[in-house]
Amino acid sequence: MTTDHEHADDHAHDHHAGHAVALRTKGLVVGHRGRALLPPLDLVVERGHLLLVLGRNGSGKTTLIRTLLGLLPPIAGTVAWATDARPAYVAQTGALDATVPVRARDVVAWGALRGWDFARPWRRTPAAAIDDGLRAMDVADVARRPVRELSGGQLQRVLFARVLAGGADVAVLDEPTASMDAEGERAVYAKLSHLAHERGYTIVMVTHAVTAAIDRCDRVLLLDRAADGTPDVMYGEVGDVVASPAYTRLFGGRHGA
Repeated sequence: MTTDHEHADDHAHDHHAGHAVALRTKGLVVGHRGRALLPPLDLVVERGHLLLVLGRNGSGKTTLIRTLLGLLPPIAGTVAWATDARPAYVAQTGALDATVPVRARDVVAWGALRGWDFARPWRRTPAAAIDDGLRAMDVADVARRPVRELSGGQLQRVLFARVLAGGADVAVLDEPTASMDAEGERAVYAKLSHLAHERGYTIVMVTHAVTAAIDRCDRVLLLDRAADGTPDVMYGEVGDVVASPAYTRLFGGRHGA
């Protein structure tokens, strides 16, 4: 077994179909205590692309994400990030305690910290990076509002602005539109698509908001279980996955979720 989160030199200049590669897995098996949850995965996530991870609760989505981020060891196979990739994780909005008395700008500033240590706890964060993140996610107008006053959509965009301010170019998102209405979901996925396709960010996201997200992504990883209960995986172009019986069974068609 080989695990390679830090030594991805062979993939730093990797290309796939003409695009630079941010993340590649080979024979990756994820699970817990030696028990595999999914078959071996060979994934290629290209820079400036958006990968959508779909599946029922318990299908292995969270375990996969945690393994890609290096928070869980793989059972087998490799995870290789490009050496210059700067991945960051964006949790659900519920992971942030909205009762904490901080402003939206303060939250974004947390992502811009550089070289913090006990000797210099007062070190200032780059104001320009904070402003750029707020503008990029269209939340500059709520920068001075307490987070407890923000809508779910505004808070999610603030959390993503924090990632941008921190200099990340790869974002791994867990249910970025949880608890939002349909309009909020569409707005967030439109913004994520713009960041990926127009500004070159690489995005890997888990979501249940299939209707809002499916037409915004480049590739889909569908985690399912066969009729006999064994895990099954489909990975490929959006049209191929949407046309599969597994997708139809789970989501009822392209816009049926």
